[in-house]
Amino acid sequence: MQYAVSILPVVPVRSSPSEKEEMVTQLLFGEYVIVLETQKKWSYIEICQDGYRGWLYSPMVKPVTKESAIPFINSGPRIPGNLFLPVVNNESKYPFYIPAGSLLYEYNPACSTFRINDIQFKCRQEPLFYPHENIRENISQAALIFRNIPYLWGGKNPFGMDCSGLTQTVVKLFGIRIPRDASQQVDKGTNVNISEAKPGDLAFFDNEQGEIIHTGIITAHRQIIHASGMVRLDRIDHRGIYNSTLKQYTHKLRVIKNVLD
Repeated sequence: MQYAVSILPVVPVRSSPSEKEEMVTQLLFGEYVIVLETQKKWSYIEICQDGYRGWLYSPMVKPVTKESAIPFINSGPRIPGNLFLPVVNNESKYPFYIPAGSLLYEYNPACSTFRINDIQFKCRQEPLFYPHENIRENISQAALIFRNIPYLWGGKNPFGMDCSGLTQTVVKLFGIRIPRDASQQVDKGTNVNISEAKPGDLAFFDNEQGEIIHTGIITAHRQIIHASGMVRLDRIDHRGIYNSTLKQYTHKLRVIKNVLD
């Protein structure tokens, strides 16, 4: 079985093997994939972190053996919350920037170094790591760093995110894995009444057919941060999301889930 890892900041993952096809998600720096199929210079992959599948352009990832990949995948990497973290590797002196939610393996705080397989990296700025204890005290702060990022279908980085890309990335900063899409995320956790919802709970919204089409993160003061047009902060109540700019309800509440405890 062939494995590969991203050593680029962001790699688009598409619905079919063509640059013209829809981007369904993104592979972030340090994320490993299993290569299920190849067609010319394209690979059909499964992302190890969330099981999501799609096509990527093969030269954008570094092939590795299963034997070398598994120890890293199972190691519990550090996950920086910096919107962009400058790093350099041992093959080039020029820095590049990796986005929040990237994976740093074998991180050494004494010298700010980490590695991915045989490549050594060094952080040029202090990484921001959110403590995994008392998540609810910190998750609103973590979510708000993404505010005003433009909406991008399939995106999950600070240049563009969709609604479930935002929720997946924010909880990932605290070491919690959830699936990629809102329709999958809604199956995780336990139901919470809106009167008892706490910061970090996920709210889900449906359409007239009852399909889950949107999600966001509950913050303090009965507000929700979500990606709709851009990542924004709005009011939420038992009816749904009230957009203060449009002065109307834009999303109908279906359920709130606790995925943190």
